[in-house]
Amino acid sequence: MNRYLVVEGNIGVGKTTLTQMLSKAWEVPTLYERFLENPFLPRFYEDPKRYAFSVETAFLAERYRQMHDEFEGFDLKKTGLLADYSFYKSLIFARRNLEADEFRLFSELFGIVNSKLPQPYLFVYLKTDTDKLLRNIAKRGRDFEQQITADYLEKIDAGYIDFMQNASGLRCLLVHTHQIDFVQEPEHLHLLQKLLEADYKYGMTEITIR
Repeated sequence: MNRYLVVEGNIGVGKTTLTQMLSKAWEVPTLYERFLENPFLPRFYEDPKRYAFSVETAFLAERYRQMHDEFEGFDLKKTGLLADYSFYKSLIFARRNLEADEFRLFSELFGIVNSKLPQPYLFVYLKTDTDKLLRNIAKRGRDFEQQITADYLEKIDAGYIDFMQNASGLRCLLVHTHQIDFVQEPEHLHLLQKLLEADYKYGMTEITIR
């Protein structure tokens, strides 16, 4: 697999786990988000309105820095790459978390730096039930995540779907995963792997795995 793919999804959906499993199956390098390094994240969950611009700007800077550094060492057409996040994540979260005037400024900054990065061949979004996300968040036990609400997760999910429906310049694959367990069931992982190896048209393709 010699393509640049990003595996996206809501908080707690298992995107990092799937990226690790696919990387092993395909023998391709990976890029993982260093989200725990954002100093504003715990404060954002306590006071979202006050810290929204700070947390989103810090994520934008860190993601660009990491991606710029990593991409310099890869010939993506030869080695491929799997990432458990996309640079567009910054824009999606910012649209949901920032006030209108803040988002206008943020989107200008985003456009400048995004133009300097390689674009993924496929943007994959794993979608599952909100209750399952909350159970996964509770299970992994990160203290600052325990204040995340169902409303917030649904807001983020809506943001991703809106983005994909309007992303005519990207190949976007929305995969409903609430009926599968790719960690415990090898055949489910195999199904996902085959889906991600296929070719897709630009715009959003929606698939439910049963």
